[in-house]
Amino acid sequence: MFQQFNLIPYLSVRQNILAASLALPSEEASERANRLVSHFGLEDRASHVPAQLSTGERQRTALARALMNEPKVILADEPTGNLDEDNAQTVFGYLSRYVNDGGCVLLVTHDARAATHATRSVQMARGSVTSDG
Repeated sequence: MFQQFNLIPYLSVRQNILAASLALPSEEASERANRLVSHFGLEDRASHVPAQLSTGERQRTALARALMNEPKVILADEPTGNLDEDNAQTVFGYLSRYVNDGGCVLLVTHDARAATHATRSVQMARGSVTSDG
């Protein structure tokens, strides 16, 4: 997941999510995209382009796109940086379930709430590890 989202400006939310399936076509891609749209609370925005979305909606769209092909590893840079508490908990919940189902998430953040969901937390300051637990 990119910190700057990198959504395609002329594609809708649903189309941006489906764009990931171009790399790994699947018969169930459309159904999976619909589930992700619903899971991230984007049903009312599914036909909107990124310019019509709030920052949080763009971020949730980017996360849904990252999850579209069910990768084994997700690299996430500040995935909750622009989200309110409820939406941040939705993202943390989804990522936690993803890990419990066998996935791996490497998350970089300043958000202390993320540590409560982590199986391992490494803290850094000025380029050095200050804690590894």
